[in-house]
Amino acid sequence: MSFAPSQFASNSTIQWSRGERPGGPVLLDFSLGWGKGFVFDWYKGMRFTSVAKIQLRKEYEEPFRHEFILIHLQRGGLCRLDRRGDPNVPTHTLRSEGSEAHDTIHEVARLDEINATSECLVELRPNGTIDLSFILSICFSIRSDPKTQRYNLQRFNCYFFSWTIASIVARHSVSWDTPAQLAESGLLNSALKQKAIEPIAKKITKMAMKSVSEVFMCSLQPRVRQVLRKHRSPTGFIPIRALNVILSTWMKRYMRPRMEPVMRNVIESAMMTTMESTVESLLDSRSSVMRAALSHTLWFDSVRDTLKRTARVALRDAIWALMMKTLKSTNEVDVPVQQHYEPVKVSDSPNLEGRSDFPSDMPTTDQTRKWKVGGILDKILVTGATAITDNSYDTAICSAWGMSDELVGDAQTHEEWVAGWDKLWGSVLQHARNEGQAVIRDVMQTEPPDAGRDEIWKIIWEELGVGFELSGPTVRDCMWDSFEYTTRTIVDTISDAVFSVLQENPQHSFQAALNLSNARKGKGVPRWGEVNHTELQGWIKQRIQKHGDKISRLGLGSASAVQTDIREAMGRVWVHLSKSGKDETQEK
Repeated sequence: MSFAPSQFASNSTIQWSRGERPGGPVLLDFSLGWGKGFVFDWYKGMRFTSVAKIQLRKEYEEPFRHEFILIHLQRGGLCRLDRRGDPNVPTHTLRSEGSEAHDTIHEVARLDEINATSECLVELRPNGTIDLSFILSICFSIRSDPKTQRYNLQRFNCYFFSWTIASIVARHSVSWDTPAQLAESGLLNSALKQKAIEPIAKKITKMAMKSVSEVFMCSLQPRVRQVLRKHRSPTGFIPIRALNVILSTWMKRYMRPRMEPVMRNVIESAMMTTMESTVESLLDSRSSVMRAALSHTLWFDSVRDTLKRTARVALRDAIWALMMKTLKSTNEVDVPVQQHYEPVKVSDSPNLEGRSDFPSDMPTTDQTRKWKVGGILDKILVTGATAITDNSYDTAICSAWGMSDELVGDAQTHEEWVAGWDKLWGSVLQHARNEGQAVIRDVMQTEPPDAGRDEIWKIIWEELGVGFELSGPTVRDCMWDSFEYTTRTIVDTISDAVFSVLQENPQHSFQAALNLSNARKGKGVPRWGEVNHTELQGWIKQRIQKHGDKISRLGLGSASAVQTDIREAMGRVWVHLSKSGKDETQEK
């Protein structure tokens, strides 16, 4: 990497690349597309193209110590690949848009000068399993990216060029697979039980309690508070802020402990029935979803994020189905209450005919229900409040959730969820009003007449719509938050379980070695250490980090931004290459 053109980056290089001087550097120009142009004419003129080993070399000349790739072909041929900036406008390399990159390849007759002026940092030995055309395809992918096709001193320089070629050759030699027995071993089910079911149950219950509290507080409109004060109900006199604290405390102590076990059991049952086949399909590394996700990922430390993105898309519908089954099942479960319902005969109930304050459209039953009366809510609010609270386990708390299946099926984004909310919430309002009136009817039938109680409930029903309108946005966001939390928890659990057992398998014969010595200007003997693919990636990441730090010290940019841009760009090159399907064993 340098500001000024070197011997190989002079104007004569361009002349050679046009064929005016045989044997000189050939410009890696793919403007005509793959398989066309001078570089492919040059390739077809090569006698041997099977690759024996690839070296990433670094020149001794300071200050930037240019890096390049040296390819040893079987039967003794040598090829060198370089990246340099435009020699005619060297200062442009400092600009964000950079300059035209002069990427070249040419045959090398002897190693003497190269060994005298550079050291080998990495040696990769594919042992004839790849062809020189595969190296050209990497260069083609680099030149196909709008950013990496240009030379930039801070990012897409000779270092980037050499690191990318070495990384992709190494990555090409391995595959990442999940063990076939993962789904059968019970590991995944165990992980879901330990890490997903409990937190999801707590989250959904917490959001449900918050929703109920919000509806209740928003329903305490001035008319309701006024009639409560009229009939000496403590709730009519307690300040709203204090009442909110009291209600929140009561919810945590009374309702949540009873709701969470039910929710947990229902989720565990629903999870096994709604997600099993989808998860098994996702875990199959032979499936197109998993294979594509893993094969298109360059960096191993990015695999977990790749798995999460893939799982989120693949499991989305299954998670929606899980939520619907959970919430509908919760509606149908009998949640324990302190006093069970006691059926009483209709003939034992007061005659309600002719009462004008009793809604004419209330549901009727052959046998009325005896609800608990006289609890703390009855004392501080109005008789019947405790009964409605107990009933809310089966209806009010989960009515919105249980009714949302039609909306959820079409709502894949928060915007779509918001757009369909008003219709859903209107249905919930009607459902809650009908259920609540039915409960109060039971109370009226089995308790002594109470004009104050009846007037309070009459005003509550009249103002319920206002309370629902005000509380709707909070409930809407609580529900969406629960869906998103469930999705995130399941996706993270599955992704982590898969990542923990991911196996790196060799695709073909391949060896790699790092120069562990610190020789300078040819002094000292290189000390080589064999490394696997993961260790090689770690070494390249360290090089990227050091480069970013150096750029930062020179005041040429942010270290983290440079490091991220280089890593992401290398990843894009790998994705382009893996999707293009160039045959690395192609021969002329």
